[in-house]
Amino acid sequence: MSAWHTVLQDASYKGVGFDIESVDESNGKALAEHARAFVQGVDLEDMGTTGRQVQIRAVFWGKGYAGRLKKLLDALEEPGAGVLVHPVWGRMQNMIAASWSYRHEADNVDYAAVDITFREAAEAQEIFVFENSFLVEMEALIAEIDAYKEAAFGFIDTLLAVDAGVSDLWGSALGIWSAGAGVFGAVRRLFDFNEVGWPWSGSYSADTFRQSLGANLGTMADMVSDGLKNEAALSANIDTAQGGLAARQLFDEVSAKAAECAALGGDLLSGKGGVTQLQKITANQMRPIDAALRASVCLGLVAVAVDLVETRGGEMSAAELMHVNRQIRARIQAEIDLMRAIQADATAAGSLSADALYSSAHTAGEALRRLAARFNRLIVAEINQKPPLVVRIAQFDCTVHQLAHEFYGDLGRADELVKLNPHIKHPAFIARGELVNSYAK
Repeated sequence: MSAWHTVLQDASYKGVGFDIESVDESNGKALAEHARAFVQGVDLEDMGTTGRQVQIRAVFWGKGYAGRLKKLLDALEEPGAGVLVHPVWGRMQNMIAASWSYRHEADNVDYAAVDITFREAAEAQEIFVFENSFLVEMEALIAEIDAYKEAAFGFIDTLLAVDAGVSDLWGSALGIWSAGAGVFGAVRRLFDFNEVGWPWSGSYSADTFRQSLGANLGTMADMVSDGLKNEAALSANIDTAQGGLAARQLFDEVSAKAAECAALGGDLLSGKGGVTQLQKITANQMRPIDAALRASVCLGLVAVAVDLVETRGGEMSAAELMHVNRQIRARIQAEIDLMRAIQADATAAGSLSADALYSSAHTAGEALRRLAARFNRLIVAEINQKPPLVVRIAQFDCTVHQLAHEFYGDLGRADELVKLNPHIKHPAFIARGELVNSYAK
């Protein structure tokens, strides 16, 4: 298939790759027929499509073909739908392996062919409909985070494509490996981790460069995630006059740490930020590593924000929740812009991997777009859980604690009133007639 004008993608199902000999596809309309007496023909009501059906002949050959065949058969037997990567159309969601058969022939040594029929399933619907929309949005958002993680790793894997130890985009693979090791160590030092728990595995080899570096970058993503989670827990336990950081302050602390982590690639090139400058590493060689680092930071920060909204959203005002939403969406937009810039530069340079980068960048960008939309819906659901806001008038000169007792019969809600009323400069001196924002109950 190398002579095709269209750049074909590597076929796979549920992450298990295979080669294809042929593909047959079909689709159709689900029609409801409404016959009427003494009328020629019938009324046809279009009820949508029956779902795409893809019949694939996968082939395996050569040394070790039986092991690769077994992996595919195991994936086909797993329950539930999965992602089928079509060589022409790319990722096809919610595809179920409906049936398959395979055969060996005496004349074809070390060879097997598998005929598989995939059918498109509708998106799974919950058996029970939750009245709490927040829980529904939370579950959907967690799924979108997992989808972006998979797409981001696919994009990074495409960036690491090399031929004979050289990338036509980034230059020497050895330089990229060294940049990765330098960033890995800087991240470890930033979060005060030790080398025993978070080691950089292996040494440079042109033959295993892509797989080994990809595995180390996956470890780095886990390290960033754990580091930001630890930062959130430590910041939450800081002793202050209020007994700990407020939820928005906690998010801002973690966000600042995330920004510091995301800047490590550039800092290592320039020697800024108190880090030791890497020698003989070009900006081009750092670029794929920097993209991997930033994707890891984005994932880690979103995970912390989701956990924060889930555990402490009740104590956050609508303005604070919107602040978190804006910060997360801004970071997601920055990641989309970065991927688009890399893809555009690859196209302008005439890179051999430009088409593959376009596909993987589009997939990751769409995953980010859906993630941002889901996070926005989670914030809206959390805000909607709160009672409606009303404006009350202070009936006497008082403190915010007296107002909390007057409005709610609960002195403990004084902090809530402080957050809702930034215009009140002195919570201990509130004048009679002052307009005060408060919840209806």
